[in-house]
Amino acid sequence: MKRYATSFSLALLGVFVMLGGTAAFAVFGEKRMTIEDSLAIKQVSAPQFSPDGKRIVYSVSEWDKKENRRVAHLWLVPADGGTPMRLTNGDKGEATAQWSPDGARLAFLADRSDKGGGNQIWLIPANGGEAERLTSEENSIQAYCWSPDGKQIAFVTRDVPKDKADREKKKKDRVDTIVVDSDYSFSHLWTINLESKEKKRLTEGAFTVSAPRWSPDGSQIAFVHSRLGVQESSFIDISADRNTDLYAVASAGGALRQITNTPGAETNPQWSPDGKWLAYITNANANQWGLKNDLQVVAATGGEPRNLTKGFLESAGSEMQWSPDGKTLYFSSGVGMYTHIYGVPVTGGTVAQLTRLNRNYGAFDINGAASAKIAYTVNDSQTPDDLWVASLNKLDEAKKVTWTNPHLSDFALGETTVIKWKGPDNLDIEGLLVKPLGYERGKRYPLVLQIHGGPYGRFSDTFNSRTQIWAANGYAVLMPNPRGSTGYGQSFTTANIADWGGKDFKDIMAGVDAVIAQGIADPDKLVVMGGSYGGFMTFWTITQTDRFKAAIGHAGICDWYSFHGQSDIPGLMEYGFAGQPWTTDTYRKWSPMTYVDRVKTPLLITHGERDLRVPISQGEQYYRALKKRGVETVFLRFPREGHGITEPNHVIDLTARQLEWFDKHLGIKREKPAEVKAAGASGVTQ
Repeated sequence: MKRYATSFSLALLGVFVMLGGTAAFAVFGEKRMTIEDSLAIKQVSAPQFSPDGKRIVYSVSEWDKKENRRVAHLWLVPADGGTPMRLTNGDKGEATAQWSPDGARLAFLADRSDKGGGNQIWLIPANGGEAERLTSEENSIQAYCWSPDGKQIAFVTRDVPKDKADREKKKKDRVDTIVVDSDYSFSHLWTINLESKEKKRLTEGAFTVSAPRWSPDGSQIAFVHSRLGVQESSFIDISADRNTDLYAVASAGGALRQITNTPGAETNPQWSPDGKWLAYITNANANQWGLKNDLQVVAATGGEPRNLTKGFLESAGSEMQWSPDGKTLYFSSGVGMYTHIYGVPVTGGTVAQLTRLNRNYGAFDINGAASAKIAYTVNDSQTPDDLWVASLNKLDEAKKVTWTNPHLSDFALGETTVIKWKGPDNLDIEGLLVKPLGYERGKRYPLVLQIHGGPYGRFSDTFNSRTQIWAANGYAVLMPNPRGSTGYGQSFTTANIADWGGKDFKDIMAGVDAVIAQGIADPDKLVVMGGSYGGFMTFWTITQTDRFKAAIGHAGICDWYSFHGQSDIPGLMEYGFAGQPWTTDTYRKWSPMTYVDRVKTPLLITHGERDLRVPISQGEQYYRALKKRGVETVFLRFPREGHGITEPNHVIDLTARQLEWFDKHLGIKREKPAEVKAAGASGVTQ
């Protein structure tokens, strides 16, 4: 999800992202998943062909136990298969690799200085060797791209305030009052000559540049133009960035040329191979947060755009590329429980699904050096992402070229199935049901109801090691996609407008009843958890029912009225509640605080102390109210953490506390969080 574009979401990050599971009981081995095992899984992303199509660079992130963080490095693998080679090894990792046009070098972003400055552009020979630093900007490089002739690189960095020295003196003297919505700094476009290191500034003004793209003939650079800047204050409203447009500027410098001018959010411009067209992702109105995103093309000179996915069920994803012959555009989209790659003629026509089976296709790259090939990451129900390669016209003959986590064959995985039920108005709802390891038909199990963030998010049937931790400890898990979720069409996504906590809550509870009716969930051993919007829904649920023995809410909203004035996304509430707090009663009506006197369920509240999306005051308000009322409540505050819990040591601690909280209130006793072996009894007494 891009932070400032398209359909915005409160989707939870970090430890609370639990997006699916396995499609079959996969007894590859006997080990049960622990949080340490989950953190040890390496994550593959960002494949990119070399210009000649013979090699692929990609990213692998892994757990750095010593530094308590995840670090990503760049790897190379032959496109037809072979032994992968690690290309970089910086202490803080590397990202955003791009091949030089001649394939001799790779550029990447990395922070390798002890003096600050953040990520800079580095160059490394494609066959390995010492990396050379290209830029030395005072602020981080946010984006970059090679010129077609390989002699220059365009990059974006945030301006250094002209009064920086004065600002620093005021901070030192402690006369550093911050005026909100003032003294903005903006990010602008530059070029640098690789031989002379000479820099040239191409844009200037009260706007921010992102996503620079050099035209095929090298004469122009297209980019996304936003009005949002950076200020000293951490109290911001990012709504200004949702209405973005496409611009272009001559690569030698000159006046800016506006290409699009709409009320939507234009993002991710991509030049056609002949340089005559720009493809991009947009929506119809940036103020309507639940609208789907479409793939459009417009003449490079401007004019009326052509919407290629207007009749397509769901949003076009951020992954998008032209075919080598310029006749087709390819994009990814999440429909239902799965994400696939689709193609559509540039002249308009039917959208065709290219990939098949119950899999989730992620980042992809297309190369046309000879016959067109596509490289992509894909995960299925039993394995995390790895890299595959196929001919673009024969995707059913794809070849796997990386095996990044071979040790996962040692683990047993719980069965996951897609289940369906009816919500209010006879609406079809679906979700994922993960059964505990050692599941026996006819036996009932404790059920974790996991609620996703958003509301414009979804659970997908992907590999999910975190859900397997619950399965390893004897729990079934239900992950519903109620109305308001993405993946099921525009009318489904917007079906909960001005009704957050209404029929979507009933959709969720109908799913719980369905699992009970199947004989799987024990109705006397239900627990609920969620983060962000899922945290709100958890807070809301325990005001509406006492069916759950315990609850865990992360980064949850308890009072929509105050949240409108605290969060960086007030526009989402104005859309979702059909008005502002002083113009409608929906904020009070759907706030858990309004009904806090009803709560009886023991609640574990968790929150990052640096959360700007859902400020920690929301957790503080709910905690204070419940403590005053004598409800059993524990409040965990995580220093340095934002909206999601990301530091591995925090993740380990939180996961243990979550399990202990639910076990305690369900009367479950165990010697340790999970058995080493999956065979036989679950190791749980109930």
